[in-house]
Amino acid sequence: MNEVIKNILGRRSIRKYKPEQIAEDTLNAILLAGTYAPSAGGRQSPVMVACQDAGINDRLGKINKAAFNGSISTAQSYISKEQPSIADDVSLKSGFYGAPTVLTLFAPKNFLYSVADCSIAAQNIVLAAHSLGVGSCIVARAEDTFASELGQRLQKEWGISYDYEATIHVTLGYPADDAPPKAKPRKERRIIRVF
Repeated sequence: MNEVIKNILGRRSIRKYKPEQIAEDTLNAILLAGTYAPSAGGRQSPVMVACQDAGINDRLGKINKAAFNGSISTAQSYISKEQPSIADDVSLKSGFYGAPTVLTLFAPKNFLYSVADCSIAAQNIVLAAHSLGVGSCIVARAEDTFASELGQRLQKEWGISYDYEATIHVTLGYPADDAPPKAKPRKERRIIRVF
C-alpha cells in the first residue's frame, strides 16, 4: 500500500500523553507540513502558535474545557472508550489532555475560508505528526478559549493582530500508550458514486 495512504489510515486521535516534550527538529517538521497545507487562493493566511509552556497550556486547557459546558456522551453515543474526551469523562481537567505542546491556529476574522484553511492545515499537522511517531488531537473551541481574558492577553503578547481569531487547536506529544486506539468500523453508505 502507498505510504501516504497507510499513514492516513493509521492515524488516531491521542488524548493520553507522556510528559516529555517532543524533539525540536520533529516539531519543526510538523509545523513545516502545516505551512504547506492548501489555502484559499494560496493566501497562506493561517498563523500557527506552538506553545510549550506547561502553565499556559494548563490554564488555556481548563478554559477550553469550561467552554465545552459538560458531558454529552451516553453509553450508546460517545467519542472514545479507549481515549476518552472531555465529552466522555467529566473528571478530565483540561481540553488539552496534558499534551506538552499545544498549537493554536489563527486566521483572519472576516475571510470566508478561514475555518477551512485552518482545518486543512490541522489535517496536515496531525498526519505529519503521526508519520513521525507523535500523537495528536484536533480540539475545537479555540474561539471561545481565546475570547477569555487570558486568551486576549496572550494573543496580544504573541503579536497576533485582533483582526485574527483563534480557530482550532492541535495537541501534540508522545502517546502514553504503546498501542494506538483501534479504528472504529467504517460506516456504510459514506461513498456514493455517480456515473
